[in-house]
Amino acid sequence: MRKQLASLMLTFIFCVTAVVPGFAANVNIPAADKIKAMEVMLYGAAQEGSLVERMDNIEYDVNGLTTSESILERADDMYNYLKGKPEDGGAAFVTRLNTVEWRLNESMSGGPAKARIEVVEKLLNGKAADGALSIRLEELLEVVSYEGGVVPVQEVTLPKDSVIKVEFTKELGNKISKVGDEVGFKAADNLYVNDVLVLPKGATGVGKVKKVVQPGMFGKDGRVDVDFMFINGVDGTHIPVFVGELAKQQAKSYAGAAGAAIGGMIILGPVGVIGGAFVKGSSVVIPEGSVTYVQTSEDVIMQGVVYTE
Repeated sequence: MRKQLASLMLTFIFCVTAVVPGFAANVNIPAADKIKAMEVMLYGAAQEGSLVERMDNIEYDVNGLTTSESILERADDMYNYLKGKPEDGGAAFVTRLNTVEWRLNESMSGGPAKARIEVVEKLLNGKAADGALSIRLEELLEVVSYEGGVVPVQEVTLPKDSVIKVEFTKELGNKISKVGDEVGFKAADNLYVNDVLVLPKGATGVGKVKKVVQPGMFGKDGRVDVDFMFINGVDGTHIPVFVGELAKQQAKSYAGAAGAAIGGMIILGPVGVIGGAFVKGSSVVIPEGSVTYVQTSEDVIMQGVVYTE
């Protein structure tokens, strides 16, 4: 009986949650899920081992040391530092990393943070550095003109129905796509609220293939319908998006006669690809690099980066 009670208490402890603003605003996240999310953010995949071992590794990689607080406190503090709102109210680690890339290339690459830092270090210095990721990121911010590694941020509201130009990052088509397949896309331009950057060019988004229609009799063309889900803001906030009427109007205006209507979207292909090239025989293909528009489905409160010369 005591073993059962102990097991229940342990389960309860690791399921205790806290509201985390920013990356996962207003969502209760168990400690184990926070650790997994941090590992995916840092390394690209969840790691093996006990929760304590995994938390030790995260702390050591980020700060160069480990702490002795409870696993819950450690997970909360590190999650807020990496993906939420740090205690000092400044920019989170993910916001600062996105800002480094944006200042250097006016775009954001996405992917594991550790690898992204190494890429920037090699670009600037010819080789990746050693040591704690937090210190290395601060040094990179100094290089791109943020004194002391401090990025000026401001909480803003990205209004509902804000229109966003996006670019597909992988080819789709009725011959190669299946219902449920993940659809990758990215922001084609920077998006600001006044002078506050909320969505950098290159920010990645996630969608799914909602429906695939194969060519039929009497000249019926194939079709691929996409359910756009969200795009990542500069602070890691998931910004919910969809193809609404405003997005369709903007896409139609932008694409003109060169656009193609596919699955409720108006799409303009990469340079040199005109509308008719999307349809091959009676099959349909959406090439990588094709452009369309989406719009936000709700007001989104988020942390943006204040634009500075």
